[in-house]
Amino acid sequence: MKPQPELALAIIRIAVGVAFCWHGWQTLFTTGLQTVTRQFEATGVPLPLLTAPTTAVLELLGGLLLGLGLGARGLAGALALSTLLVGGTSALAGALPALRLELSALLLAGSLAVMVGGTGRPSVEGWRAASPSATRGSSAVRRRKG
Repeated sequence: MKPQPELALAIIRIAVGVAFCWHGWQTLFTTGLQTVTRQFEATGVPLPLLTAPTTAVLELLGGLLLGLGLGARGLAGALALSTLLVGGTSALAGALPALRLELSALLLAGSLAVMVGGTGRPSVEGWRAASPSATRGSSAVRRRKG
């Protein structure tokens, strides 16, 4: 089988996006923001009243967009920073069970892979860039500028 790094990146991007989206959904609609805020407070996450809802919304919406491949590199960077902040603080406090530590490490690695490697194919960004209208628009801009 021929190596397909673009497909490999897309698989990582989609899996990481689904995992983040699912976690954000659970935080907002199952566990609840109050519970997560208390957990953040107990483990020493900075500004838990701000960090908990921001993280939950970033995970839900950012994970969805990451999975689709929209703004993936920037979102992957933001999700990696969030994972480092929350997971790192909780791990240092000794409040992160081994399973959660492993999941945080995998999500961090996947986010960094997308941030560094790009979206892979398929992605919505790739489809938009390859569409004839996008190509015509960019060449028209080039002609006007140059």
